[in-house]
Amino acid sequence: MQGLPLCAHAENSAIELMAVQSPPMAMENETERGAVLELVMAATERAGLATKVTFIPWRRAQEMVTGGKDLLITPLTWLPSRAERFTWIAPVCRMERAIASLKHRIDSLEQARSDRRILVVGAGSAQEQQLRDWGYPGDLIVTTPLGTRETEMLASGRVDGWYSGTQQIRWRWQREGRTEALIIGTPITVDQIHLGCSRDCDPTLVATLRSALQSLRDDGSSDRILAKYALSY
Repeated sequence: MQGLPLCAHAENSAIELMAVQSPPMAMENETERGAVLELVMAATERAGLATKVTFIPWRRAQEMVTGGKDLLITPLTWLPSRAERFTWIAPVCRMERAIASLKHRIDSLEQARSDRRILVVGAGSAQEQQLRDWGYPGDLIVTTPLGTRETEMLASGRVDGWYSGTQQIRWRWQREGRTEALIIGTPITVDQIHLGCSRDCDPTLVATLRSALQSLRDDGSSDRILAKYALSY
């Protein structure tokens, strides 16, 4: 697209993008990719970049990208403890995070800690990192591969709550056919989801993708993509 920086990767092999099964932000589904992945793929296409998407466990994805070169990663939440590990290309959308339960409304981590509530989070997720950074007791944190068994563990009563993105919780609960009434507490935090890259990342690649994402916002494409999944910038 006219106005975007020229990027050497456009003439070379496909750039790698690491993702994780995290509905409705990213899904390993060609017909329904999820809000963030769909938006990032639109940006790489607009920038003239061929992209290879790889879904792998989230902890391993982050380690590979941090120690690699010119590897993209999304959906990635900016956190203080992650700040120096990645090159942060641009925010893509906002994510409200809360605790969902079936018996007791949980409106804060202070309440959850006081009541000794066991919370499930996706392994390697921003939610896990936040709980640990905020000093939530380790014996009250249960992890499972991100995007796999969180709904099952909450429904079965193995945990007291599920800490995740509010829209993620609602999306998966509905898509997996759960009929129990969810109790979703007051938002714990609202964060920005980013497109990230390795610490060692070509500045021209960063500028190219940053410009492509901005152009998608400027012409309304970003809002249209996010709205399909009930998300916003």
